[in-house]
Amino acid sequence: MPDNTAPLWEHRLSDFSDTVAREPMPGCGAVAVVSADLGLALVLKGLHLSQRHDTTALRQALIDEGGSLKQRLAPLAQEDVAAFEAFIAAVGRHEEDEGRQSALHAAAATAVEVPLKTAQLCAAALALTQQAEEHIEQQFISDAHAGARLIHASLHSVLLNVDANAKQLGSDAARGKARLSRDDLSQRADALLTAITG
Repeated sequence: MPDNTAPLWEHRLSDFSDTVAREPMPGCGAVAVVSADLGLALVLKGLHLSQRHDTTALRQALIDEGGSLKQRLAPLAQEDVAAFEAFIAAVGRHEEDEGRQSALHAAAATAVEVPLKTAQLCAAALALTQQAEEHIEQQFISDAHAGARLIHASLHSVLLNVDANAKQLGSDAARGKARLSRDDLSQRADALLTAITG
């Protein structure tokens, strides 16, 4: 039986998968973070194994940058769960509760902010992959390309949360800003994937 109180990264992979299949949380945002993390791991695999054969300062700089991205990306899985739970709690408040609307707007802002942060880091991971290609030995390029596709899919998956939650933001300006950020990240990711795999 999975321990749903434990941080997501402490779950066994099989337990995490079973929980995703049966429970409301973790949802698509947290799954997207985990998938993007694994995608980035595949890119880093190509860099690390190439570095073992031929050490270069440029490759090491890319490895360090990729490691930093992984460290910043991983906590967003738990943040996504917390954001969604807060959003559901705000939605569940009584209609006549005078604080309900402001709580809903605040929860929606976080439920948009977290996936946008995730998508930004995914875009940065794709940019890193594009830079890394010429520093990855040919036998590991398929890993890097698979990683890029996972990161790209994760970015688009997490943007679905922006689409769903931006409607509850407190102003037209906030909704418009979220949509612009969402569209920019989507287009940037598509261009990067084409550059990497095309």
